[in-house]
Amino acid sequence: MPETKPSPGVELAEFAAAIVIAAVVMTGAYLIADHLPFPLAVVLVGGTAFGLTALVSAGISRKEARR
Repeated sequence: MPETKPSPGVELAEFAAAIVIAAVVMTGAYLIADHLPFPLAVVLVGGTAFGLTALVSAGISRKEARR
């Protein structure tokens, strides 16, 4: 199957999603990490980042599969 190049709209959506994920993770680290024990803060912030990344990846993959 030939490899298709993502459209500019898809690339922009992926970039925007990456910025949002980074902003959420850093905000979470700033607000939460000082109030919780370090291992718990790492798990909570990392889990949030992983969950958002998986959600966005699934959405993008589903759009690509429909083509």
